[in-house]
This record gives sequence, C-alpha cells and structure tokens, in this order.
Amino acid sequence: MNYYEILYILSPALSEAEREELVKKLNAFIEQKGGEVISENRWGTRTLAYPIKKYTSGYYILTYIKFPPENLSELKYFMRINDGFLREMILKKKSAPVVQKQTVSSKPTDEKNKPAESVSEEVKTKEG
Repeated sequence: MNYYEILYILSPALSEAEREELVKKLNAFIEQKGGEVISENRWGTRTLAYPIKKYTSGYYILTYIKFPPENLSELKYFMRINDGFLREMILKKKSAPVVQKQTVSSKPTDEKNKPAESVSEEVKTKEG
C-alpha cells in the first residue's frame, strides 16, 4: 500500500448536503477498494485561478489516504465520472504524511494581519 495526497475541488453548485454525500461516497469507495482515509482537511470555498466548467469558485478538500496502487486507476475513474468533482490531483507520497491540525484564528496575530479599521485607528491615535 502506498500513501497518497489528494486535492480535489467540488462544484460550488452543490448544496452542503450534496457535498457531504459526495465526500462520504468517495471515502466509502476508498475503503471498499482496500484503502484507508488518514486525514481530511476542508479548505472551503475559494476563487479559482481560471474558470473550470464555467465555475469561478470551488470547494477545496485535501485528503491523505493509504491506498493499493493497483486500484489507483479506478479511483481516478470514480472521480472523473462523478459530476460534482471539478478537478482532482493525486500525488504519491514516499512516506506516511505528518498531519497537523490547521486552525483558522479570527484574531490577528500581528500588525500586518490587523483589519484596516484597527490600523487606521492606531494611526489616528498616534498622530493625535
């Protein structure tokens, strides 16, 4: 069994329930073919660099899996025939991925990341 990193983009036209169902189908397919989902990181909706199937945004998901290489073509075919997938990229990893839980903080960590209003307020207080 090899380790793979899969980055795929789902159609923004899918509802939340449809998106969840498609991800569950993919994970079930991976397990049915003898694989294992190690981790799944949902990046959310992002703007695409160029239109794909007339969509300018898509829902990104990064998944790490352990999967038999003889079934990889079936996995690619599964993702290609389902309409909800706009694009997929599958990369073979040399070793097990080190998965770090990413958290998105709503609080800025330094001055560069502060919202514009906060920066302008600081400038006013320093000038005045």
